[in-house]
Amino acid sequence: MSSSEPIMASSGQRSLRGPAVWSVVLILGLGGWIGALIVGDPHRAWRALLINFLYFTPLASGMVTWSAVIMAARGAAMEPMKRSGLIGVAFAPVSLVMFVALWFGRSYWAGWMHYEGLSQGFWLDDTFVFARDGIALVILWALAAIFVSRLRRGRPKVLAAWLAFTYCAVFSLVAFDLVMALDPLWFSTLFGGYFFISGMYIAISAWTISAIFQRPPADEEHRRDFGKLIVAFSLLTTYMMFSQLIPIWYGNLPHEVRFVVPRLRLSPWRWFSLFLVLTVYLGPLVLLLGRRWKGSIPYLTAIAMLVLVGMWVERWWLVTPTLSDRVTLGLTELSITAASLAALILCAGTFSRRMPPEFPEEGRES
Repeated sequence: MSSSEPIMASSGQRSLRGPAVWSVVLILGLGGWIGALIVGDPHRAWRALLINFLYFTPLASGMVTWSAVIMAARGAAMEPMKRSGLIGVAFAPVSLVMFVALWFGRSYWAGWMHYEGLSQGFWLDDTFVFARDGIALVILWALAAIFVSRLRRGRPKVLAAWLAFTYCAVFSLVAFDLVMALDPLWFSTLFGGYFFISGMYIAISAWTISAIFQRPPADEEHRRDFGKLIVAFSLLTTYMMFSQLIPIWYGNLPHEVRFVVPRLRLSPWRWFSLFLVLTVYLGPLVLLLGRRWKGSIPYLTAIAMLVLVGMWVERWWLVTPTLSDRVTLGLTELSITAASLAALILCAGTFSRRMPPEFPEEGRES
């Protein structure tokens, strides 16, 4: 046996160890969630699934959309990083399975089903809600898959712009139907914009980590670019939330106070609101202010992880106060979150190993 063979065997063992560990996490997480569904609180279990669908679907599809945005905007400096964002498309089957599962548990979490005589009428018929959102999600994931396929042939630019537009439209619809309609007496025309912008914020944080851990990893200049994008979208997300709150205050809009009061005035929800302000809304502006900080691998990774954790809490914060008077954050929520994360990593890893190391330039067939 040559000296290189033990090294190759060791490398192969390490490459198999990661998927094995995440497979165990997936099984245990699903088992914990199913156990909570059967012998625990089914309302809480289905609510946890909704939260993770609203978190991981914009994250995964947003990673692909970021690659499309960079391409459509002719961001040549970030072109080498697009490969690490495309892995998000592999989450499509899991996302659609989660959505279909939510249909079966809709009576436990779909708030609009428990109101009568709503002014929205047929628009909030549960079959119509899931039909239009399901079609929208299939179109989004299909465009993402076609975009990745065309990227291999060097002809994706026109489709890149359409994918970015579709992402904004689909998650505006999802925000109205699956978040705002949880309390059908509350409505905000700005909420759709907030939801897809915050989804892109989650996605750029995930893309940052993916680019840092890819082979070869992002260099210092690219890391600084990722840090700048995280800061920019933290401010844009903050602005979109503030743009909803300030009209409620100066316009004295009582129907919109339903969203604000429990989250900003009542304990313990207001402490979670303060946590979000300090971490995901204004935190990156301070924590990534220095140029050297943005270029540091450990520091940038830690801040991106902080944003990802904080934005999961933000999705929980959007849903839970509407459907529950109690703070429900424990094993039920963490189990399905761990399962969703494991599914994302396993799908992304499998897809990444099958991707070509390079893509042809636009206009040139591979």
